[in-house]
Order: sequence, then structure tokens, then C-alpha cells
Amino acid sequence: MANPIVSRAELAIGGNPMTVKGVIQKTSLLLGLSAITGVGFFFYALMAGLSQGFITMAAFGSMIAAFVLALFITFKPQKAKTLAVPYALLEGIFLGGISLFFMRMYPTVPVTAMCATFVTAAVMLGLYRSGLVKVTEKFRSIVTSAVIAIMLVYVAQWVLSLVFSSTLPFLFEGGAIAIGFSLFVIVIASFTLLLDFDNIDRGVAMGISEDYEWLFSIGILATLVWMYIEFMRLLSYLQD
Repeated sequence: MANPIVSRAELAIGGNPMTVKGVIQKTSLLLGLSAITGVGFFFYALMAGLSQGFITMAAFGSMIAAFVLALFITFKPQKAKTLAVPYALLEGIFLGGISLFFMRMYPTVPVTAMCATFVTAAVMLGLYRSGLVKVTEKFRSIVTSAVIAIMLVYVAQWVLSLVFSSTLPFLFEGGAIAIGFSLFVIVIASFTLLLDFDNIDRGVAMGISEDYEWLFSIGILATLVWMYIEFMRLLSYLQD
């Protein structure tokens, strides 16, 4: 998800300044690691006949660990270089487990969701680079507020499911309201990518250290994972 731009005094550490090319290379590396780990866990779970309970525990354990790492990196951005690879591996395990969960119910959903995620990312990058969509401070504030609100809904859902074995009414039970909410989340995730792109341009303009290319790469990976999960949820609702 979008990374906060920290002051130049905090980030301008080291020799070479960051570049867009550097962020692309590091993002590609993290995406590759997540994909390899996810595919590996996916097929290992299938071949080893792991129980759905174990797969779910591994997937959500990895998700929680990745979330904790992301929070730590947010407050300690200088640690992004060290923690980027572990973060990508944890995301990979989560992706492999959750993809297997959806595939067992809806075989075509994971592949379709993956295609939809990368097409959406390409479209948002095209819109941003063409200048058709500009990231203003008002736009940034609205998207950030929406992300916070969605995260609070997710937290409420997790608490209800873990403590009371129930869900938030209508939002996660399928039907028109759930489909509408999922579409809204995908739109916000898409807009979050625009914030990620703008943060990169700001970082380059500020001349911050190339070490922080890892920070922006983590942000893009997190946004793509979020979008992929929400696309799978939406497609499962539509198939139902």
C-alpha cells in the first residue's frame, strides 16, 4: 500500500540517489520471490495432502507476520532493505494458501484474479504516466481515509470471525451489497497504486537514498496483493 513520504533529512542517507529503474528492478525481484514462494507452497500443499486447517493456519499466520513487518517498516523505513525479502516470502506463503482455498471452491478464480490484477495495475500506470489522473493532496487525503476505513472494516470482520465465528452483516456474505463493497475496495486499491507511483516520483525528485527503493517496492507489492485478494473475493461472489 502507499508509503508515507518521510522528510528528506530522514531519507537522504547513503551515496547514490534512488531511481525509477531501481524501484522497478526491486519490485520485480519481490514479486518474483512472492510468486515462486506462493506457487511452491500451493503445489506442496496439494502434493502433500495438507489439511485445509493447516493451510489456513499457515496462510493467515504468514499474513499476520507480513502485516507486523509492514507496520515496523512504516515506522522504521531504514529497515526496508533488510526486511524486504522476508516480507515478500511471507506474502508468497499467504498467496499460495489463499489461492488454494479459492481454487478448491472456484477453480478458475485465482488465474482470472491474477490477470485482472496485472491488467488493472497496467491501466493505472498508463493513466498516471499520461497525466490523465493527477495525485493532488485532496486526492491523497481521500484515498488514505478510505484505506483506513476499509482496514477498520477488515479488523472488525477478523474479530467477529475469530471470537464469535460470525461475519459483518451483508459485507462478506455474498449478494449485491457484498459485490458492491468488493468493487469499492478494488477501486480504492487501484487508486492506492497511483499514490505508490506518485510517492516514487516524489522520492526521486527529493534525491533520497537508493536504499529506500526497497520501501517503495514493498508498498507496490502490498497493494498488488491486496488487489489480488479482493479480485478473488469479487469473482467468488459473482460465481455464487
